[in-house]
Amino acid sequence: MSLGGRYRAALGHRDMRLLVSSFIVDGLGSWAYSTVMMVYVYQRTGSATWVAMTAASRWIPGLVLAPLGGVIADRFERTRVMIVSALTSAFVVAVMTVVVAGDGSMPALLVLSAFAATVYVPYRPAAGALTPDLVLEKELAAANALFSALESLTVVVGPALGGLLLLAGRPSSALALDAASFGVAAVLVSRIRTRSRGGAGADNESVRRQLFDGFEAVRRESVAGVLIMFCALDSAIYGASTVLYAPISQQLGTGVEGYSYLLAGSALGGLVAAALADRLSRSARLSPVIVGGICLQALPFAFTVLVHNPVVGFGLQVVSGAGMIIVDVLAITALQRAMPRAVLSRVLSLFDTSVFAAILTASFLFAALFSVAGLRTCLLTVGLAFPLVAVLGIAPMLAADRRAVATVRELAPRVSLLRALDLFAAASRTTLERLAAAMAETEVPGGTTVIAEGDTAHALYVLVSGEVDVTADHDGSEQFLRTMSAPAYFGEIGLLTNGARTATVRARGRVTLWELPGQEFLEAVQGSRASTSLVQTSAARLARSRPRTPEETSSGTPST
Repeated sequence: MSLGGRYRAALGHRDMRLLVSSFIVDGLGSWAYSTVMMVYVYQRTGSATWVAMTAASRWIPGLVLAPLGGVIADRFERTRVMIVSALTSAFVVAVMTVVVAGDGSMPALLVLSAFAATVYVPYRPAAGALTPDLVLEKELAAANALFSALESLTVVVGPALGGLLLLAGRPSSALALDAASFGVAAVLVSRIRTRSRGGAGADNESVRRQLFDGFEAVRRESVAGVLIMFCALDSAIYGASTVLYAPISQQLGTGVEGYSYLLAGSALGGLVAAALADRLSRSARLSPVIVGGICLQALPFAFTVLVHNPVVGFGLQVVSGAGMIIVDVLAITALQRAMPRAVLSRVLSLFDTSVFAAILTASFLFAALFSVAGLRTCLLTVGLAFPLVAVLGIAPMLAADRRAVATVRELAPRVSLLRALDLFAAASRTTLERLAAAMAETEVPGGTTVIAEGDTAHALYVLVSGEVDVTADHDGSEQFLRTMSAPAYFGEIGLLTNGARTATVRARGRVTLWELPGQEFLEAVQGSRASTSLVQTSAARLARSRPRTPEETSSGTPST
């Protein structure tokens, strides 16, 4: 399928279109605001220190508070978290607009900037965890590639918009635009119908425990930690580039003003690479692809040492931007696929923390290195040292790849049986593998009651071997409904209706069962857009297992 086809498939979902629209509006406003704020602060103070403090006021809250933002995004309904975050941000930025319009106190502006960044902290992990619920699993990489491509576009258009507002001599207009963009984003998100919620606080655990659960999820899924490490590496390259673009532009003969020209090249590379990232995400072995992406991002800086032509320099940054997007899209998609939805916001917040830390650290380190050793040394360090670190760090990624391949082979029989059940006709192989890994096998003696009518539904059961009898209480007496023979499944009705069990299921003889936790089943149904056969079969079973009222009997409508 072409790039346009993949994007159209992801955008075929109404709620996804709303999320993308809110992303564009918010991104344009934020980049225009960021550009104008840096210039405004420098014009007011004439101090690079104040500029650095203003930038830090935006970055540090994200670095320090991102894990807590992840807890909030996992504890409450995610669209509601996004709406509250966006509306609060709109209010704070509106106050900043008044301060700037009146050339008010700079310390007050700094405090407001930090507060605006703080209230925005839960928004990104909530949006990242919501995305897998808005598209089919097979469309997830395309959705992330689309976000990355649009982010590259807003990086170019947003600052340009801010520049136009500065030319008009109205810096407060950029802040007013940002405040309005938050308001529009909140309205768009409020129209999203999909409801998504994590598991933080479900057992009344402490906030400390909720925070720790995110770290624990990353520790258990070793590949998650490696993916976050590689994204921190590619973010460090980006952090270094923010310091080096201005002197690179001078070397290329375009002056300090050519900074935006190089930034546009990197953004263009991101647009071009989006389709490639979607295709590469289907690879069974991510390690060589991600390490290759790091090398593709870093090596152009080493080649820039030899370049004095602005067109060639621009082309090298196109290549570098492509490498960065490949790494980001693959890592985020892999995390969204691998991590449980209940802790996904917290994992993504740890991802954000590592990104913020890497960007800040690299920008300061390379600013110091540039002042001591000059541009050539900085370019060679970025272009050669980072690929070397990536290659040296590939061992745990390769080990994770090998474990993943071995797990896939081990789960193959289960995946084949699940696929044959017609339970998830729209489910991808990745979804089936996740379900197969979550199931627990058990042997049940004949006569054992597997589920009892009226009990709370907590799991789906797959009948692997043997037979079970299904009965239901009708007017105080137990009525036999049917016998089910392997392979089959039961227990989905209570889960889908969030109600009690509608029938009793007993083993006729010794049977083998796979038990799938209800949350895993519901996430798969939501992510796969439950197949028509599943819905029809469940409705038919529900009609047979529940008695009809006189009104239903006369109308021919089953009770559901």
